[in-house]
Amino acid sequence: MRRRIPTLLSAALTVPLFVTGCAISEGGPNSLVFVSYGQGAYQAGQRSAWLDPYEKKTGTTVTIDGPSSNAKLKAMVEAGKVTWDVVDTDASAAAAVCGSLLEPVDMGPLAAGFPKGSLTDCGVPDAFFGMMLMYDTKAYGAHPPSTMADFFDPRAFPGRRIIYGGDPSVGTIEAALLADGVPRDKLYPLDVRRALSMYDRVRPELTITSTYGDQQQRMAGGQADMALIVSARAFSLLKAGATNWKVVPGIPVPVTWDVLVVPKGTPRAEEAKRLIRFASEPAQAAAFAAAAGVGPANTAAPSPNTPIGRELDIWGDDKENLRVLSDVRWWAANRTALVKAWSDWRTG
Repeated sequence: MRRRIPTLLSAALTVPLFVTGCAISEGGPNSLVFVSYGQGAYQAGQRSAWLDPYEKKTGTTVTIDGPSSNAKLKAMVEAGKVTWDVVDTDASAAAAVCGSLLEPVDMGPLAAGFPKGSLTDCGVPDAFFGMMLMYDTKAYGAHPPSTMADFFDPRAFPGRRIIYGGDPSVGTIEAALLADGVPRDKLYPLDVRRALSMYDRVRPELTITSTYGDQQQRMAGGQADMALIVSARAFSLLKAGATNWKVVPGIPVPVTWDVLVVPKGTPRAEEAKRLIRFASEPAQAAAFAAAAGVGPANTAAPSPNTPIGRELDIWGDDKENLRVLSDVRWWAANRTALVKAWSDWRTG
């Protein structure tokens, strides 16, 4: 799964890249190239839930390329040599370059099935992630954390903290502000300085990883006691047998999402859009969510039926007053400045 900087927005502000010399699969008239985030449960879930059934239904061959690269997508479009047809990327990046690098996608009646505010003209949600607070039961025993504020209170809850630091737009800033008492409906515009001051409180105890894989491995290896972690990685952690880690229930959950987009200039745009609409139907959305541990994109998809799935389900009725969906358009307009502030803080 994602995410890595640079995004489409930051790539759009840099010197153009060129696609010459890149080993890229190229789709034919009855084929599509689908681009995702590399091997693992996320991509395997897309293959089993969407791509294989779509091939069987339509006779269209779908080839997976990757990893997803917003800079490469930009270079293709600007060079007029687009060989990707459907790309999985982050929602705010897609909103920032809709119309210039990306094709609009008409979802028709399916549009009503997406959570309010999540569907944009060029970005179709395919996976939702909740920023979960988790703790190691071996470290806290009968006195576990119970609020988001506990992550930022090393006196009451001593121990090693860990977060993924590669992209602050995954709920990292929102979690800190919620912990500091900012109401859910007053989060935006984000007070970045206030959020960073919260992380300053635990800086001596905090490990900031550059990849999700490193975060997950450190948690499984006993190198952390408390974590802010996206639900898909929490799913992988628990599926791998790290049952000593528990999710803190009943607290606000920042929610972000990935989207499927169609690069501007692909000669197979209409077929690409048909694939996106197929993937967004309730049955396919539910199958992908179950395989990858993400929140289904279609609200009509059935709820998870496994203990781990239910523990991480961000769409459960008990989460209705806890979900805090990212303001994608605000992030699209402010990402560059916020990413710089986050990077400066990390290295300062």
